[in-house]
Amino acid sequence: MRKGFQLTALILAVILFNVALPAQEAAEEETPEKQFNTLYDTEAVINRLSYENFKNIKLLRTAIFNYGKGESQFEELVNDYARASALYYRKEYIKSANLFTQNEKNIHVAATELAKQYKETSEKLHIDVIKMGVKHQLKSSIEEQKPNATVEALISNASYAIQMANDFLERSKPIEAIFYFRRAKENCFKVYEILKIEIPDTYEKDKVDLQNKVYVEKEKKN
Repeated sequence: MRKGFQLTALILAVILFNVALPAQEAAEEETPEKQFNTLYDTEAVINRLSYENFKNIKLLRTAIFNYGKGESQFEELVNDYARASALYYRKEYIKSANLFTQNEKNIHVAATELAKQYKETSEKLHIDVIKMGVKHQLKSSIEEQKPNATVEALISNASYAIQMANDFLERSKPIEAIFYFRRAKENCFKVYEILKIEIPDTYEKDKVDLQNKVYVEKEKKN
C-alpha cells in the first residue's frame, strides 16, 4: 500500500514539474532581461531613443550614402528602428527598449566611422588651403599689393571648426564632429572661390555632400 502511495506521489510530482516548467519559461519570455541600465524607467528609455534615434538616422543619411556603406547600411538602421517601434505598439516595452538601445549603439558605431573619414578629408583640404593662403600672401607682398583679408579669416574659421570637430570626436560625439568637419570644408572651399582657383575633382563629392545631397559618380568618358 505504501509503495503504491509513493509511486502515485512520484508521478504527481513529475506531472507538476512538467506543468510548472513551461509556465516558468513563459513567465521568463514575458519579462525579458533589460539590456539597458536597469535603474532607468523602460518607457522613458523608449521615449528618449525613439526621438534621438530618428533624428540621428535622418542626420546621417547623406553621410552614409556618400561615405558609408550606402543604402544597405541606412536601411538596416531604419529597419531596426521600425522593429523597435512595432514592439512598443504591441506593448512589449522591455523588448522595444532593448532594440532601441541596440539601434542607438549601431548608429553611434556608424557615425564614428563616418566622422573619421570626414576628419581625414577635412584636414587634407585644410592643409591644401593653408598652402594656397601662404602663396597668396607671398605673391601679394612681392607685387606690393594688399592680400585679401577674407582668405586668412576663412582659414582661421576652418582651423577652429576642425579643432571643435576633433574635440567632439574625442568625446565620443561623432555626429557633432561631422557637423564641424563639414563647416571646415565649407570655409576651405570659399577660399578657392575668392582666389578664383578651380576646386580639384577629388573634392567633387565633398562639395555635393555640403549641400546635403547624395553624390552620383559621373560616368567616365572613353
